Amino acid sequence: MSDPTKAHHWPPLLGTALLGEVISWNCPRLKVGHLDLIDALRSAGLEESVARELAPRHAFTRACKRLSEARIIRQVSEDAASITFQFTAEHKDGDRFEYDFETLLTLEKATGRVTCPLAGLATLAQEELDRCIAVRTGADVTRIVQRLFERQADLFPVRDAGGVYFVPRQHVGFVDRIQRFLGGINGRLARFPVPAGTREGDRSVKEAVAEGLAALIVEHEQAIAGFGEDTRPDTLERAAERIKATRFKLQAYAEYLAEERGRLERNLAQAAQQLRLRVQQLSDLPTLV
Repeated sequence: MSDPTKAHHWPPLLGTALLGEVISWNCPRLKVGHLDLIDALRSAGLEESVARELAPRHAFTRACKRLSEARIIRQVSEDAASITFQFTAEHKDGDRFEYDFETLLTLEKATGRVTCPLAGLATLAQEELDRCIAVRTGADVTRIVQRLFERQADLFPVRDAGGVYFVPRQHVGFVDRIQRFLGGINGRLARFPVPAGTREGDRSVKEAVAEGLAALIVEHEQAIAGFGEDTRPDTLERAAERIKATRFKLQAYAEYLAEERGRLERNLAQAAQQLRLRVQQLSDLPTLV
C-alpha cells in the first residue's frame, strides 16, 4: 500500500499535450420546452434543425405510451414522408386475451400531422402528439447531442454500455459549444482531459478510436452485403461517400491508432473493393470509390 504522506510527482497540467477528453452528459428528469431548446442551440452556435428533425418521430413514441392503453401499437411501414402504425385492440375474454385489428394511423414526419379513419382516435393521437412535441425530455436531448456529433465531430465509446466517450482534441471547440447548450437547459457535461504520454492513457485512447473506426468499417461491409438489384443508385453513392469519410477519419486520427492504422486501412480497402464489385454486378454505373 502506498504511503499517503509521500508526495506523488504528476506531470504539470499547464503545457501538457492532450490527446483529447473523456466526456459524459447527464439530463436527469429533464423537461424543456421545444422553443427553449431551439434558443439554447442558437445561443451555443449549434444547428437548430436537429431539434426539428427529431420532433414528430420521437414525440410520437412518447405519445404512444398513453395511446397504448388496451391496444398494441406497431410500426408497419415507412417512406421518406410518413410512418404508418397499426393499432390492434386487446381485450380479455374469459381466461384468454383477444386481439382485433383497430385501424392504421399515419404520421407525417415533417409536419407531425396525424391521420386515420377513426376520427376520435385521430383527434386523441394528435392532441397527445402535440403535447409531447411541445416538451422535450432528456432522451430527446441525448439524441440531439449524438446527432450533432455525427455531423461535426466524433464520439468514441469507452465502455460497452455507452454513455461515456472519448473525443479527440481536434474537437475541443465543438465540445465547448455542446457544454454551453446543455448548461442552457439545466443539463450537465462532465469533461476529463486525457494527457498524452501516459502508457495506460495512450493505450486506452488507441483502443477506443480503433474499435470505433473498426465498427464503422463493419457497418460498411454489412450495408454492401445487403445491396441487391432493387438498390437505388443514390444508395450506392452514399455508401461510397461514407467509405471516403471513414478513410478521412483514419488519416485524421492516425496519431491515435499507432500499429492499428495499417489493419484498419486494409479492412477499409477491402470494403471499398467489395462496393466496386457490387456496383459492377448491379449496373453500368462508373466506379464510385
